Amino acid sequence: MSSDDSSPAEETVSPEDVATETRERTKTETETETETETETETETETEPEISGWPMYQSDPANGGTTTESGPSGKVTEYWTFETDEDIHSSPAVMNGTVYVGSNDENLYAVNAATGEEQWVYKTNSSIESSPAVVDGTVYVGSNDTTVYALDATTGSKEWSFSADGPVKTSPVVMDGTVYIGSDDTNLYAIDAATGNKQWVFNTGDAITASPAVADGTVFFGSEDYHLYAVDVATGDKQWSVASESYINSAPAVADETVYFGCGDHSVYAVAAETGDQQWSFDTGGPVWGSPVVTEDLVYIGSYHDAYTRNVYAITRDSGDQRWDLPLNSGIPVSPALADETVYLATTGGSLHALETYTGDREWDFQLGSRIHSSPAIADKRIYIGSGNTLYALTEQEQ
Repeated sequence: MSSDDSSPAEETVSPEDVATETRERTKTETETETETETETETETETEPEISGWPMYQSDPANGGTTTESGPSGKVTEYWTFETDEDIHSSPAVMNGTVYVGSNDENLYAVNAATGEEQWVYKTNSSIESSPAVVDGTVYVGSNDTTVYALDATTGSKEWSFSADGPVKTSPVVMDGTVYIGSDDTNLYAIDAATGNKQWVFNTGDAITASPAVADGTVFFGSEDYHLYAVDVATGDKQWSVASESYINSAPAVADETVYFGCGDHSVYAVAAETGDQQWSFDTGGPVWGSPVVTEDLVYIGSYHDAYTRNVYAITRDSGDQRWDLPLNSGIPVSPALADETVYLATTGGSLHALETYTGDREWDFQLGSRIHSSPAIADKRIYIGSGNTLYALTEQEQ
């Protein structure tokens, strides 16, 4: 992989945070038992809404982690929700609702507690894009070449934006702008409130990997074998690096480093400011999912040969292998991490929970159908698509 200051033609058109509520509560030593009970009831009633899993890989930097807890033991079905065709979209979870697209051309809003449909929005083609839910609006792409903004509560359309090719990537929404790529070779910056185009950046091939946004820069890969860094405000290229194959892996950004997988069997770490390579790690098979990055490790799965597919824990500073674990099927999707557990799924329909520092299996759960959907974690539950079914999994009662 090499730095490349040249790029395909670019066009610049004129020039989520997920709101976090904080609450402080002060007790005095003289509180009575009655006052404490009343305060607890009030606290429950006014507790801020759960941060949830608002977009693909949880946040604009594609961190893939959450401060919420996942199931701490073996899981069982909490509810299931069936669509008419397979689910390739990864779910988003916000404010008690799960949002997911389907190849049946619909975006669904499903009650997170009951699994009941709240609303459905019909597009004109399959939805492989994972929705992003920010400030009461759901943003999602469709293979009908359109990006949609829908009211998160009612499903009514707020605006739509037309690209020139299918929109398979998942949107990142940050500071009032939607960033999303298309098979038409373009990355678009769209005003989140109006749907107006702010700028467009052209690459040499389809963009199927979702972008990441951090520190004023959009990072994204293209099937033209390049990873790009583009200024969020202007769409001007800051740098690009060339790889040996297509990039279908969404980059993850942490502490001024960009981590991404590639079809050339490698995971790379490059400096966010310059694109200079820090290390590379050979997985032995193409990498399609996005890495999950913690304080000291990078977690990623890949396809291997016909007999072995592995998930790896790689040290962040040096790119050395901490551990690896062979699984029974290829890993085309991204892991998710909560507490000290990594959750990841395989094409064969299995969901695995692994201990972060050892790779030891905590449990396996067979969903039964091919999985194209990355897991989302919220409310101590795991939400994931398998076949044409959206699953909510919860911890088994002892």
